[in-house]
Amino acid sequence: MMKKILAIAAAAMLALTLTACTGTTEQLPTLTLTESSQTSGGESAAESGAETSQTETVELEPVSDQEFEDSLEGLCQYLEANKAVTGEPTEMAYETIGATGGFRYRFTLNGSTVQVEVYSYDRDNLNQQGMECISSVEEKGFFVLLDKEIPATLNQKETLMMIYTDTSTNQENLSQKERVTQLFLDFKA
Repeated sequence: MMKKILAIAAAAMLALTLTACTGTTEQLPTLTLTESSQTSGGESAAESGAETSQTETVELEPVSDQEFEDSLEGLCQYLEANKAVTGEPTEMAYETIGATGGFRYRFTLNGSTVQVEVYSYDRDNLNQQGMECISSVEEKGFFVLLDKEIPATLNQKETLMMIYTDTSTNQENLSQKERVTQLFLDFKA
């Protein structure tokens, strides 16, 4: 009985972290992809009053995955090197979805809170939750957690899963989501 209560509590914690919160007072790092990432009218984010802590202007020159280990940690380093994510990763309650590890990055891009989560799976030792999660993502492109559909992407080997959350419809944000998804799919493919 105690295990069930702990499992439900862990699932609730994971579900809460899967929801991108924009009303938080937490100071999130900001990822700026190009010099042209400014608000309308040519004023910068600082001039418009938007939070600009840890703003980083980057060139989007792809970094090869060859120098990174074929692991969850290697994936994290690869995504960081390719400016797909920024900030310190937070370890997630990955056991709830049958994963063997999981990290979340939270940052802002063009004023929108972005959340990128990556999880690893041991295909030879999947528990019931892991089998259900991978099977659902493979078939439907999402898994269900506490009656909520969570869109996710699996890599080709089905050993890594990514959840990318950004509610912005800004073209640069949509392009970034596509770019990050492709980087994820290309990692050790």
